[in-house]
Amino acid sequence: MSIQLFGRWNLEVTKAIHNLENRFQVQGADSGNGTFPPTVGLNLTPAGTAWLLTAEYREATAQPWKSSDMMIDPGPLDRVDIQATIGAEDPLPSRDFEDIQWAARYLDGTLLEIPHRPYAVRTQDLFQMPDGIFETALGTYYMAVRVVNRWGLPFTSDHVLNISAASRAALAVGGIHVIDAWSHAELTSLGQSQRGTGMVLGPLVPGSARTVYFKIDVSAAAPRKHEVEFVLQNVTGMADPLHPARRVRKQIFVSRTAVDPQTGEIVAEVQEGTLRFKLREIAIDRKNGRKGRKRCPPPRRRPGEKDVRDRLRHTLQALLDGRPIDPCVIQELLACYCTQGPGGGHPLDPMRPTDGRFCYDPFFAFPTRFSYTITPRVPFEGQYGPIPFQDPWWKVLLLVIAVLLLLAGALSEAADVAYHDEDLVIGSLGRSQQNDVDAALCVLDTDRALGFGQVLDVQSNEDNQNFENALDGQITLASTIMPIAEVMALLADPNTPDAQLQVFKSGATTGLTHGLMSGFTSMPFTREDDGTQFNLPQLRISPDPAFGENVSRPGDSGSIWVHRATGRPVALHHSGTDDPDRATASFLEDVFKQLKVTL
Repeated sequence: MSIQLFGRWNLEVTKAIHNLENRFQVQGADSGNGTFPPTVGLNLTPAGTAWLLTAEYREATAQPWKSSDMMIDPGPLDRVDIQATIGAEDPLPSRDFEDIQWAARYLDGTLLEIPHRPYAVRTQDLFQMPDGIFETALGTYYMAVRVVNRWGLPFTSDHVLNISAASRAALAVGGIHVIDAWSHAELTSLGQSQRGTGMVLGPLVPGSARTVYFKIDVSAAAPRKHEVEFVLQNVTGMADPLHPARRVRKQIFVSRTAVDPQTGEIVAEVQEGTLRFKLREIAIDRKNGRKGRKRCPPPRRRPGEKDVRDRLRHTLQALLDGRPIDPCVIQELLACYCTQGPGGGHPLDPMRPTDGRFCYDPFFAFPTRFSYTITPRVPFEGQYGPIPFQDPWWKVLLLVIAVLLLLAGALSEAADVAYHDEDLVIGSLGRSQQNDVDAALCVLDTDRALGFGQVLDVQSNEDNQNFENALDGQITLASTIMPIAEVMALLADPNTPDAQLQVFKSGATTGLTHGLMSGFTSMPFTREDDGTQFNLPQLRISPDPAFGENVSRPGDSGSIWVHRATGRPVALHHSGTDDPDRATASFLEDVFKQLKVTL
C-alpha cells in the first residue's frame, strides 16, 4: 500500500529495522520524486498537489519488489504544521512498523481557503439572494460558506468550521446575531452536521471543497460590509489553537430596505449610498402564483380606530391614576388593532403575499418599468458620474427589491404603479425568450447605453486578481461577435492551442475570471435548476489551468464570455456547475437571431 500526502513535506528516515532488503519511492510529486534506500538520517523534501510515498521489500536480489504495509500517525493533537510518524512493515510476525520509519512534517503552513465571500440563502426555500446580499427586511438567513481543504491531510469528522468568539461579539455590536440552535430537519436539508456550535467539514480530502451553512439574524444589522472571522477547529484537541492559518476573514454585504411613507418610494441603503426606487409596472409569474393560491382565512373583526384609541386612553389613564388594571389589556388592544391594520401581508404569515381574497405561496415577480435615484455617500464629479454598477452593485439592489416586493408584506403598499417621472425612467423590458437562449432584451432610455462596449477589468476588492489590462480598469470589446462556425472549427481541431480557446468574463459575483472553450452540450439539454430546455448547442467553458480560478458562481448570469485573443464577445453566460467546475453559455449569434437583434 501507499500513503498519499498533499503539499510540501519534510521526510527524515529515523529507523530502519528490517531483515529483508528495503527501499522506498516518492511518486507523483512536482519535486522530490525518486527511489531511495532506507538510510537513517536521509532527509527529503517532496512537494506537489498530491503524491505517494511507497515502501517496498524483496526477499532476494533476483525477486521482484513488493509493497510493504504502511501507516501514518499524525500525533495525539491536531496541528497545522503536522508532525507525523509514518511507518512501513514487511510481512513478518512483529507488526511494529519500524522496518522503515520516517519523521514527517508538513511545511506549507496552510489549512483552509474560503475562496468567495459568504452569501445569503433564504431559510424558507433555500433560494440564494441576489449576489448573496443579506437584506435586513427578511431577517434570518443561512450564511453559505464555501471551504477548500488546503492542508496536508484530509479533514475528518472532528474538524469543524466555526465563527470565532471575537467575531461573534463584533457582529452582535453591528446588529448581526449568530443562531446556534438547529433542528435535525434543517441540518438534513442542508446535508451537514453540527458539533458544538461548529459545522463538520470532514471527510474532505485536500483540494476538495464543501459548502457549510451558519444561521444568522440580520434584521437589526447596519447596512454596510461586516467582517466575519471563521476558525477551523479540531473538537478532540489542538496543539496550536491560535495558529493564524486556522482563521480566515471574509466580508458579508448587508442592505436595508424599507418604504418611505411620505413618498411611497422603496429606499435601499448600503454602505456606499442610498437608492430610492419608484415602481411603475411589474411582471408576475401568474402560472405559479395561481397554482399556489388559497383562500385567506376570514380576518378577525377590527374595531374602529376611534374606539380603540378611546379604550386605550382610558386604560392608560387608569394606570397613571394608580388604579389596578390588567396590563395584558393594553397588549390585547394593540394586537387587535395593529395585526389587522393596512398592508398586503398574509394574516397568518406576513412574509407571504395576499390580495385580500387569496393568500399565495411565494412566486417570482420582476419590475419591468421603474425609476430610481442614487445618492452616494461620497459625491462623484461630472454630469452623470460612473455607471453605478460597481460595489455595491446597484443593479443587484434592484433585484433585491424585486425579491422583496411580493415576499415582504411590509413593502406591498409600495406596489402603486402611479409614478410617471419620465426624467428618471431608465428603460423597459422588451422581448425575452427562456428556452434555447435564456435571454431578455432591455430597451434603455438614457445615455448609459453608450458605455456597453466595455466591461470591468479586475477590481482591487475582488478575490481573483488576474487582470487583462489594469487593476480597477476597463476592457474595451471588439465591435463584432465571434461566429459559431469559427468556435466549432477551433474545437474540432485537436491541434488548436489553448491561447485560441481562452475566454474571460466579468461577472457580478466572481469578477473577472478566465476559462477555456471546451465543447458543447448534448441536444436537447435541460437545465436542472429550473427545467429550461435548450434545443440549440450551448457552449461549455472549463477552468483554465493557467489562471487557477473558478469559472463562475451563482450571480454571474448575464455576463459575456469574450475571446481573449481577439476581444470578440462569444456567448451569454447563464449557468454553471461546481462538480465538474464549468460554465454553460448561449452563443451570442443565437441570442441575436432569436431576439432579432442586429449590431
